[in-house]
Amino acid sequence: MASRWLAIDKPLFATPVLMIGLGLLMVYSSSYHESQEIYGRGTHYLLRQANAAVVGIVVMLLAMRIDYRLYQQRPFVLFAVGLTLALLVLVLIMGSGEGTRRWLSLGPLNLQPSEIAKLTTVLFLASYLSRKDDKINDWWNGLFPALAVVGSLSLLILLEPDLGTAAAVVMVAGIMLVVAGMAWRYIIGFGTLAMALAGTQIWMTGYQARRIVAFLNPWADQLDVGFQTVQSLIAVGTGGITGAGLAEGKQKLSFLPEPHTDFIYAVIGEELGFVGSILVITGFLMILWRGVRATVMVPDKFCFFLGVVLTAVLVMQALLNMSVVVNLVPTTGIPLPLISHGGSSLVITCGAIGILLNISQHS
Repeated sequence: MASRWLAIDKPLFATPVLMIGLGLLMVYSSSYHESQEIYGRGTHYLLRQANAAVVGIVVMLLAMRIDYRLYQQRPFVLFAVGLTLALLVLVLIMGSGEGTRRWLSLGPLNLQPSEIAKLTTVLFLASYLSRKDDKINDWWNGLFPALAVVGSLSLLILLEPDLGTAAAVVMVAGIMLVVAGMAWRYIIGFGTLAMALAGTQIWMTGYQARRIVAFLNPWADQLDVGFQTVQSLIAVGTGGITGAGLAEGKQKLSFLPEPHTDFIYAVIGEELGFVGSILVITGFLMILWRGVRATVMVPDKFCFFLGVVLTAVLVMQALLNMSVVVNLVPTTGIPLPLISHGGSSLVITCGAIGILLNISQHS
């Protein structure tokens, strides 16, 4: 169902494109040393991210042309949920990763199904709640089907294991259900259950418990569990107002782990300083403003659930990532949208922004 070519929200289009461009610069700067050591050329990660950026922008342009109301239709939603569940099962059987099973190798492509699951959760609940919000406190006819789908997605992600993404899916679902009017007895009950499951997962997997220890006092063991956090804080702290200059940072030179992925914001802080860090925050605030503005101007319940939550999820991920870098929350493994290295995250984020751009054409 193609949408008419109407005037798009130019700030909502331009801001993500500029942030992708900044991301390419920072991926090159932060990964050059590691790429040279491992692959013999400093552009390995840059070229992979550039390919993902091209695909992502094409996906954004295509999504911008598809009428957002297509995603409300039951056949599409069932297909999306079924495909996502199949990919999450497949990654548990055939997946790869460092001590995890998070990526599917499809020839030259590495697909991370958990990134798709975040978007699928929003699409499913937006469609479901726009039709069933008046029955959300009816256990069998309202709440249970929604929880069954979200619970299945979250459990499969947790088995990879990927607590950060599973928690993000649960948080997104929780926010949407609360906005839809879920009763307090369910909020308290399922909130308690979610925290108990998260606590059990942390207790059973040692590396997640180590992340909590590193968060509480990284300086107590700065050569072991606190190493990554300490190096991140050093990077941000040495950047000052204007930074050391692009490609002039030192922490990425075998000091800061994952400088081109989860901790790329620390490299931005070191090389571009406070000014660069604030520019990134401003970019996400612009997306928040324009996304919510476009959504609330369309008198459509489905549009409200879809647009507001897609915007909130994107900004929430950015806030979590930046909070990890400055040790406001424990390490989550969630990338910085549009900027961190990672093809699946970039393409899915671009698709979500394309949906918001289509919504803006109807406002």
